[in-house]
Amino acid sequence: MQIAAVKNEYELDNALELVFTIFPELKIGHKYSRAFWQNRLMEQSELLLYASAENVVIGAAFAWVDNGEVTLAICCVAETHRGKGVGTHLMVEAENIVKKLGYGSITLGSREGAEEFYKNLGYTGSLLIQSEIHSVDQLKSINTEYEVVYINVYEKTVSQVCLRVPDMDKTLQRKYEETLPGCHTLMIFRKTL
Repeated sequence: MQIAAVKNEYELDNALELVFTIFPELKIGHKYSRAFWQNRLMEQSELLLYASAENVVIGAAFAWVDNGEVTLAICCVAETHRGKGVGTHLMVEAENIVKKLGYGSITLGSREGAEEFYKNLGYTGSLLIQSEIHSVDQLKSINTEYEVVYINVYEKTVSQVCLRVPDMDKTLQRKYEETLPGCHTLMIFRKTL
């Protein structure tokens, strides 16, 4: 297995072929579509990593920087190569590059089922609750036990509340999504490097 930074559009397309197989919702009309990563390729290609074996892309970890903060938007491994350390190697390499570039942390969102992977790598989880139709006060009203890490109104339309949760609380997530239809929850993880 080799890990390398994407150097050109051909390598980007090969890596994105795997990414879009695993995350088909990103392909069209999503922030993290090809156009987004094509722009990142021109700005900081060293943050676009892929793993390959026998000239086949088997994993990808794509990060980007906004306002001095690094967001790891994609980390995925081909189904046939999961459980073999590919994701761990990609994450460690991404962390090393982020440190070399002078950034102090990485933040990422996690799909359900990947939380333990990030916790094992030293990331600390929080629960992000967001809605385009509910106010910050409405989002805060459901929580009765966890510390509020921050509140935010993103792009003037998306209310966000982030809670410090020691472990994933699926009951609370369901409560938010059932009580406030249109509300979305996501575990986010952060690591100081």
